[in-house]
Amino acid sequence: MDVFSGHKAIRKAVFETRLFDTHEHLPQEEERLAAGVDVLATLFPHYASSDLVSAGMSEQDLNLIRDVRLPLEERLEKFALYWKAIQNTGYARAVNIAIRDLYGLDEITRGTCSELEKRMKKANRKGLYRWVLKEKSGVEISILDSLEGRLDVDRDFFAPVRRFDDFIFVKDRGEVEALARRVGVAIHSLADLVKALEVEFTRLSGTIVGVKLALAYRRIIHFEKTTFAEAEDVFNKIYAQCVFKRVFTDGLRVNLPEALSFEEAKPLQDFMVHRVIQLAIEHRLPIQIHTGLQEGNENIITNSNPTHLTNLLMEYREAKFDIFHGGYPYTGELTALAKNFPNVYVDMCWLHIISPHVARSALSEWLDTVPGNKILGFGGDYRFVEGVYGHSVLAREGIGRVLVDKVENDGMSESEATYLAKRILRDNGRELFFPEKP
Repeated sequence: MDVFSGHKAIRKAVFETRLFDTHEHLPQEEERLAAGVDVLATLFPHYASSDLVSAGMSEQDLNLIRDVRLPLEERLEKFALYWKAIQNTGYARAVNIAIRDLYGLDEITRGTCSELEKRMKKANRKGLYRWVLKEKSGVEISILDSLEGRLDVDRDFFAPVRRFDDFIFVKDRGEVEALARRVGVAIHSLADLVKALEVEFTRLSGTIVGVKLALAYRRIIHFEKTTFAEAEDVFNKIYAQCVFKRVFTDGLRVNLPEALSFEEAKPLQDFMVHRVIQLAIEHRLPIQIHTGLQEGNENIITNSNPTHLTNLLMEYREAKFDIFHGGYPYTGELTALAKNFPNVYVDMCWLHIISPHVARSALSEWLDTVPGNKILGFGGDYRFVEGVYGHSVLAREGIGRVLVDKVENDGMSESEATYLAKRILRDNGRELFFPEKP
């Protein structure tokens, strides 16, 4: 059944609006082309690979199936059983949509893999990103979170955000000294560390369009208000380190400084997070924060409940907080935060493939509770470009279904639904990251 039957205006708005993609991890096109193509290594670097592990595949076998030095047929034997087991998941669905629509094959099997790899290799040439991102996915621009901190990106496709983990997570003298060399500022005190952070923000002015905090992968995202003196005490402990631990690497003994524990380092980390936010405000940059599910397996999900951020939301009213992944599985908690705080935006990046059902349910709730100018509808969040396309299809279909349901069952007008489609898919993101200058 065509859910858009009788709703041509909604269909047009959902499927023809250019996407503002709030979050990607894609390499630059030249890096993708240089890396070459291997079906299993290219299409399973993350997400679906986590479901393979959840289904029972060992980490050892996961590494094996992505080892391009081994014959593909040998790797497919281990892959096939678990791939079948995850076909019901959103992660697998996105991959299947991509290979169907981009490469004309219905599924990945031992019988189709060689042909799929052949077609992928043929497409793996200059123009790949324009074809997949611009022409097939309809992406206008993607906000790029480079895990390696790369900022020299192709501006036709990407606008970068910067992580400041290297300033936040300093735990030993070696890390501080490396940071000082990179920034070009001598760091011998907490005041110097803060000065180096300020220099980095100034250097990046006009280059980055936002700040990214992905700290939930390493710690709880509650950042207490610590004093300069409390943070300085931690910094001074780093420079007071005199004890070295001995480790053996390839038969050689190496002396490394003993790093601080998380409990010891936390006051400094919390202080630096607050300073990052303050500088983001000064430079008029939105702040993207990872909440909810962490990619991979066996993470501590409670560390990333978005309600841990409440003290930041209350203190920094001038900031604009782009809260990631719908907070999944804490979507209800994020709903309450976005409804209460003017500075909170809900971001559906990743959410449509985590669970298409939850994405629709959350959006339906947000349309009842959250102002429509604070909902960001799509972020591919992929390391391989084909995944962005598969995700974009699920996102458009899901958002369209919710809007049609609002018209048919909740009294929303067709014109309001088409207006919201354009805002959610494009306009809200553009206004957040590229605001009109005062």
